[in-house]
Amino acid sequence: MTIEFPVIHNKQGDVIPYTPIKESGILKTYWMPYPEFADLQELFCQRDTEGRWNKAKKYLSEFIPEHAVVVVGVLTKADTMNGKRYKAGSRFRIDSNTRAFNWSLGGSDSIPKDVLVIEFNFPSFARHKSCYDTYDSVNATEKNQEAFYGIITGMCNYEPKSTKVRKGVIITALHMANCCFQPDTYTSKAPQRESIPGQTYYFLDEIKAFDDMIINESSWNQTWTCAAFMAFKKYGVSNERLLDGLNLLDKKASDTRVDVPDGITTIIEEWKTHEKLGEKGTRFSQFENQVSFCLYCIDKWMKNEPIKKLGNTWKETASKYKDSGVASLERAFFS
Repeated sequence: MTIEFPVIHNKQGDVIPYTPIKESGILKTYWMPYPEFADLQELFCQRDTEGRWNKAKKYLSEFIPEHAVVVVGVLTKADTMNGKRYKAGSRFRIDSNTRAFNWSLGGSDSIPKDVLVIEFNFPSFARHKSCYDTYDSVNATEKNQEAFYGIITGMCNYEPKSTKVRKGVIITALHMANCCFQPDTYTSKAPQRESIPGQTYYFLDEIKAFDDMIINESSWNQTWTCAAFMAFKKYGVSNERLLDGLNLLDKKASDTRVDVPDGITTIIEEWKTHEKLGEKGTRFSQFENQVSFCLYCIDKWMKNEPIKKLGNTWKETASKYKDSGVASLERAFFS
């Protein structure tokens, strides 16, 4: 029996082709025994699993068949991640990491004997990261962003100028900044919708200053955005030296002509080379180091001190920030 496929045109009148995914080898489905599934590694960019589990454990306590559908990624070529070489054929859990964690702790009334795997075969970690992003709580993120816009316009009576702030694409950065300044108030590693009003009010002046100064919005990843909020909170939203530095970040204008770079140049070049921090991401353990690195470098910039090499304790910056509290940080910024 021959199946007739309808001819579908785009807005320009061109015929849209059909892609033979089933024959491509990119996507496969099969059953996998639970022990084999449990031994798989999480994909490198998986966000904090335990933090997510704390929020999800209630609805994961009762097993339903839908929980048995999982997503696995397979490298078709050898690739390197965070200094480690992975051979072709390496497999990783893309989706279902929280479920796997919950099952390992005995947090469900039942565990599937087998899971139904949707397998994606891609040649690089970068491509698997794109795949991961399609599964990574897109709906929850969008709801938080929508909530932020309603809060900042309705409750705070401020209409953002930039697309980044208007669309709320600062939620992760804002949450991390609040965790650092108010560690006793915010203990969750993941942004929570009910916390957005308080977090927005606390950093409202800093959000406005950030919104007013950014021009090249694509420059501002979550780490740089978080560091900007925290630096504004420390040094003030009208500090000219700080604004000069942040404007250079906005332009990604590093000065590599000198033998010993300044703090802003060090940040910009690190995001080009991945030399000191490795792969960048917003997984909490990665994010904390990245924010510490940026704030350490901003401190050097504010003191007009070049960075010959990073101090031995730069990774402790964020933890010191939390431990010392806001009051002491008003006296000294990462001494």
